[in-house]
Amino acid sequence: MNSSLFVHQRTAALLLQHWRSGELLTELPASLKPETLTQGYDSQDQLFAAAAGPRAGWKLGVGSPAAMRAANLSRPLVGQLEAQRCHPDGVHIQLPAVTPVTIECEVAFVLGRDIAPQAGRVPVSEDIRATCVTFEVVRSRFVDRKAVGWPSFVADNVGFEALVIGNSLGAGIDIPLLATLAETTEVYVDGELRARGLTGDAATDPLVSLAHLYAHAVERGQTLKAGDVVTTGAMCQPFDLDATGHKVSARFLGQTLSLTL
Repeated sequence: MNSSLFVHQRTAALLLQHWRSGELLTELPASLKPETLTQGYDSQDQLFAAAAGPRAGWKLGVGSPAAMRAANLSRPLVGQLEAQRCHPDGVHIQLPAVTPVTIECEVAFVLGRDIAPQAGRVPVSEDIRATCVTFEVVRSRFVDRKAVGWPSFVADNVGFEALVIGNSLGAGIDIPLLATLAETTEVYVDGELRARGLTGDAATDPLVSLAHLYAHAVERGQTLKAGDVVTTGAMCQPFDLDATGHKVSARFLGQTLSLTL
């Protein structure tokens, strides 16, 4: 396809139709398929604008060194959090259709101030109002999100379905807190241990992910806003659930975070 003929509004319109219906796509038609990440992000922006919900923040995915290396990416993929899809502890999430979802227990930051686009900027303590544990529910509009190519997955808002946000564990940059969470958090499904923290190159560094978001915002001319939630990628081993009726919970630092599907 000639890149100059790509119309991101048409791609976004088709994806929005499937967001609302719950029906999954095998892939985008050739005429609507983005060929580059830039085209994917243009489509994502249009999809998010068409959905008409306020933005609550950002999500990052495919962000560990091992995942980026395997995907031939220099930066994690970035999606946008729709406010009405962000929930407190204990929520029941009603899926639009009974299709598989991926559950990721993550670390998130709540921004304490606006972050204007600035090349080379790195996170500092004053940027972070709160550190939280989150559950992201990933439900792509594609049958196999890994088979359609990263630009299409980016256009699909990196598969975002819902986010469950825990209480603040503290402000600023707290390296020991982040290390303790990664080492001790456990995830249970219906009371059975399902996942623990990732280690080594398979683990996502939350502060590195936040710095990558800053760089993405520079490229997109985007000011990050005080109060934005930034969920930084899988802290524990992600896993799939193929049916509803489950209770998922994380245990960390004497606290719990839970959801039901």
